[in-house]
Amino acid sequence: MAAPERSTSENPSRQPPQEIEQAVDESSDVDGDFATLLKELSQKRRAAKDSPSSRLQKALPFITTFSPNIRPLTKSDLDSCIALENAAFPDPNHRASPEKLEYRLTVCPELSLGVFLTVIPANTKNKTFAIETLASARPVETDRADGAVSVLLAHIVSTRCRGPVVADADMTYPRDWRSRAGRAAPQDVGHQEGGTTVGVHSLAVLPRLHRCGIGQMLVKAYLDQMRNSGLVERVALICQDHLVSYYVRSGFKHVGESKVQFGGGGWHDMVGTRFDLSPLV
Repeated sequence: MAAPERSTSENPSRQPPQEIEQAVDESSDVDGDFATLLKELSQKRRAAKDSPSSRLQKALPFITTFSPNIRPLTKSDLDSCIALENAAFPDPNHRASPEKLEYRLTVCPELSLGVFLTVIPANTKNKTFAIETLASARPVETDRADGAVSVLLAHIVSTRCRGPVVADADMTYPRDWRSRAGRAAPQDVGHQEGGTTVGVHSLAVLPRLHRCGIGQMLVKAYLDQMRNSGLVERVALICQDHLVSYYVRSGFKHVGESKVQFGGGGWHDMVGTRFDLSPLV
């Protein structure tokens, strides 16, 4: 659009004399505006390429529409949860063991939540990446022609706690839990059936889906679900120092350093801000 304006001012023979004297060369202003516009468009293109949706498309190039299914986990999801924990936490000291996952998915599965995606395995062949939970994914429907399976992308696994924040006793489990008479049997460690705090022990997302918005989507859905249930007073978790800001953005409040020594300590207490925090202030 700048060229026609420059040609008018640079061709006086086409203009009446009285207009020549009053003509003002605005080409520099036009060029500046055009440069600004190009810069803004370039920034928008870069932002679009680095957006969660763009990163998601790059991470899962075999899908055309991202339509996740968010649902509570069950014991039948155990193998996928184990695979996800192993992939998400390189440090074995920071991941939930298979035994802990089995205990939590058996005793209180309603306190867990998973993000699943329907995937046709044939569409992932000859790709240069692996989806760690694909091998353990279960069929979406029996005898479905395309063999589609429900793949776990992220999960939250929790138990009830009696205190306002997560403690070391909450991080473990009773070794004789299988022989106990029901989930409400008194116990000193692990899930506390009468507890009013939900302690999140694991928030795991497939590594290739980091920075795609999956984790924050799951956390928001989980906090809303727990709040709407009306059965608990708060949701709490512990995290390392470098993740404090992430959980603050996800709807938690930092309430101080944690006393938990699990995995060597160095944790911080976080509590969901969608709940009443008065007992902690």
